[in-house]
Amino acid sequence: MRRLQKLAISLAALAVLVALGVLFFGEAPLPEPVFPLADIEDEAATGDDRGADGRHEGGVYGGIVRTAEGNPLHGARVLLVAYAGGSPRMLTQGAGADPDPDVIADVPIVGRYKIGGEAITDSEGRFRIAADAQSLITRVLAYHKGYFLSVVEVTKPREDLVLTLKLAGRVVGQVVDDATGAPVPRAVVDVYLQQKVSKIPEGTGTYGAFKRKQHEMSWLVTLGRFIGETLGPRIWNVLDSKSDSLRLYTDDNGMFELGPLGNSVQIEFVITHPSYKWIDFDTNEGKQTPARLVVEPGTTVEREFRMRKGLHVSGQVVDDEGNPVPDVFVKVQSISAYYRHWWYRHKWRHARTDAQGRFRVEGLAIGSQQVIFQHPSFKEITESVEAGTDEFLVVVERFGALHGTLEGISRSRHRRRIRVFFEAVGDGLKVQRMTQRHAPLEVDNSFLIERVTPGTYRVWVKAGKESSQPVQMEIKALVVENQSFEIGSGGTLLARVVDDRGSLIDPASARLVSLSEDKERAMGSFVTREGEFEIEGISPGRYLLRLSAAGRVPKDSEPFEVGPDRVANLGAVTLERYGYVQFAAPLNERGRPAKLTGDLIIEYRRTSKDPWKRFYSTKFGQLHLAPGPFQYRARSGEMSDEGTLEVVGGETKNAPIQFPGDG
Repeated sequence: MRRLQKLAISLAALAVLVALGVLFFGEAPLPEPVFPLADIEDEAATGDDRGADGRHEGGVYGGIVRTAEGNPLHGARVLLVAYAGGSPRMLTQGAGADPDPDVIADVPIVGRYKIGGEAITDSEGRFRIAADAQSLITRVLAYHKGYFLSVVEVTKPREDLVLTLKLAGRVVGQVVDDATGAPVPRAVVDVYLQQKVSKIPEGTGTYGAFKRKQHEMSWLVTLGRFIGETLGPRIWNVLDSKSDSLRLYTDDNGMFELGPLGNSVQIEFVITHPSYKWIDFDTNEGKQTPARLVVEPGTTVEREFRMRKGLHVSGQVVDDEGNPVPDVFVKVQSISAYYRHWWYRHKWRHARTDAQGRFRVEGLAIGSQQVIFQHPSFKEITESVEAGTDEFLVVVERFGALHGTLEGISRSRHRRRIRVFFEAVGDGLKVQRMTQRHAPLEVDNSFLIERVTPGTYRVWVKAGKESSQPVQMEIKALVVENQSFEIGSGGTLLARVVDDRGSLIDPASARLVSLSEDKERAMGSFVTREGEFEIEGISPGRYLLRLSAAGRVPKDSEPFEVGPDRVANLGAVTLERYGYVQFAAPLNERGRPAKLTGDLIIEYRRTSKDPWKRFYSTKFGQLHLAPGPFQYRARSGEMSDEGTLEVVGGETKNAPIQFPGDG
């Protein structure tokens, strides 16, 4: 009863809050939202509409964008920035009770920012945006040509936001060779926007990185990856850097330019080039405290960056026969990387071997280097070498690899798991062995199988219920073979395994054997599920099932045909029980143990047309046979005996041995 009273009070309080919210927001004089609000009946909009961290999902955000002088800005772009993480619905998105084992499910991206709404200010600089009902809005951002952007934090829908844009500044930089003063073209310039910290007295517009901050929080720098991924192409007209930075490249004169910039952030430059060493440009000689640049509104800052040529490591990759190995990926990193600038700690210099297996990696600092060699055909190799080393020789293992593409199958937005079968064949296409490898199928329907033993194979692919026709191909050592596989819809095989009474046998196993061109080829092994087989994705052709089970006589089914989009039903296949023959110790004519004059040799066969087989046993024991007639003989020295039996499934028969004349 107390629980019902508490529930009633909670519901009443919630109703009052909702009524107040409607009253408060319903009087806003601004125009209708640019994006429609979610329907109140939608499950995502019911309840108090909050995420796991207390922030609201959906809602209306409004306010004004103005200049530093207080003038409204018409035509400013306003973005709602949503955080992808914190919503229980988001974390369980796409998760089903029975996931498809052939699909590599996409995991929702958590901890990333995305756009949750967008609008343009009117003539009075005002905006009003309805957020995506599935979004947790954490920032509101505004920008306009000629101004540096402004970002504010929000924790709930509100329409009294004020975003102030200051005039934009810019940086013009040049990268030159420290020894010659010549410009360095095609250098990579990564610009990081950081929180301002303590100003250094002797430096104008220069800020130290290690003292406590003395400035307001810049919510722009908290956007991280969103800056390079989304804002970079929109505001600075640069490509996505795949990181937190804004990435530029120097021109033929070693020049670069970046704007708009503002004094709400400090700037760090990281500049790299394949032939030059990594240098911390914000640390002066003999000074340990890094310094960052701040660009004041409406100003242009010119700066020169001097780079120094580095050392190199060069060499060759060969196999155990001395043949060069091309297209090997080589990456080099200083072993003492943790004593260096933070940006370089997990960055690698890299190259690929040419047609002669040679490589050269430049721009290295003094000291020991870790060199890693990677190729689909061999196991990864890691070596240590000093910077400045030439003629570094590496010998690799002789494997091959397969890069395959599936044809005749629709592309998927999700990665899928496939199975690739390798059936090794020798002279006369005689089957030697078969292996099965698993690989992810990329969205472009390609896959890669690494470290395949060189040889001739018959290869086919199964993707879910679909299968390809076998393709005969040769895998060569240290070569990545490219091969396409034509996928068909495949057929399905149904069968039951029963005993002589009609009861299901479980477990039982079967090997699917292809009979094309009158040659038997194993196509895979399967196990019953509750006594039944359902094998999907079989390529069209002629087959038989080779069945077996514990205590049962193996049996081949009758040959059958499998067609595309068809079901081949073999019905019930009966496996008989083994019969057992027990050999006793030899007796004489008086029924007493016979005195053996030599080793006891026991042989058996099914019929007179079959060769004799020897029964090897240190002790007298049982022999299991298929039901039917059975002949046996025994001898010791000059003594011998023979007999016949009818073997019955599931029964044990005694096979007596009597040596006459042993008085």
